[in-house]
Amino acid sequence: MAIRIALLAPDEYETAIPELAALLVDAVDAGASVSFLRGLDQPRAEAWWRSRADDVAAGTLIVVVARDGDRIVGCAGLVAAKSENSNHRAEVVKVLVLRSHRRLGIASALLSATETEALTRGRWLLMLDAVAGGGPEALYRASGWQELGIVPDFAVSTAGTLEPCVFMWKRLIP
Repeated sequence: MAIRIALLAPDEYETAIPELAALLVDAVDAGASVSFLRGLDQPRAEAWWRSRADDVAAGTLIVVVARDGDRIVGCAGLVAAKSENSNHRAEVVKVLVLRSHRRLGIASALLSATETEALTRGRWLLMLDAVAGGGPEALYRASGWQELGIVPDFAVSTAGTLEPCVFMWKRLIP
């Protein structure tokens, strides 16, 4: 399996929306806490990605994808902070990998590529959040991310229970 990691160009975004939506549906179906509750369907996921098209066009949302052949099997987003005093920061969002392609190092590769894109854009302080104690938190820690703190009962899981969230940061330059 030859996985390619690449920046999704703004002119490719609209065409990629169905595959990005399928990633999101797959993640939610697997129980990932990525802003949606169980029962997310393809049309609603596509609408969510489509609502981000202006941010992609403006360059305030960067999407990195993993492809297996021509198929998108993973993604990660980088949301640039918009305040005048924070143009050195960005947030990493929606690090997703299809269940069929997990445990192959794709999430680590996406995260690394996202960090490289951040530096290219002068964004050297990154933030993210994840369910405390889950697999994503372990991935981020292994990639050098630092814990800022844990907020109890931060989000409702796809199963309908409240779960804690860990907020993390990573400085990309000394």
